[in-house]
Amino acid sequence: MSKMPLFFIAVVAVIVVAASFRFVQQRRQNAENDAAPVMERSVLVATKRETPSNDRRSRQRQVTPVEDTMRYEVWFRPQSGGLELKMRVTPEAYHSMSVGDKGTLQYKGTRFVGFVPE
Repeated sequence: MSKMPLFFIAVVAVIVVAASFRFVQQRRQNAENDAAPVMERSVLVATKRETPSNDRRSRQRQVTPVEDTMRYEVWFRPQSGGLELKMRVTPEAYHSMSVGDKGTLQYKGTRFVGFVPE
């Protein structure tokens, strides 16, 4: 009888520790982004993707419809070589870019600041 409540408490403790670790990690990343200088890099727009940001199932959407909020992501390939950068961008910036555009990417840490096409 005492093993079941002990197991339940252990599972809850693991969930709480994992959630608090993720919270601290996000706070640290936001602080690093705020402290970072604005960087510029000459890039090429490699890929664009928009996805619904809510994770409601189709049945839940039928019962209580909600406006779909979209998440806009763009992959930038540096013109001088290197790894692609994936940035979450604003809807206005997303719609003003097209795949193959060359320009200057402005970012602060891992946060998108702007894209100036050539």
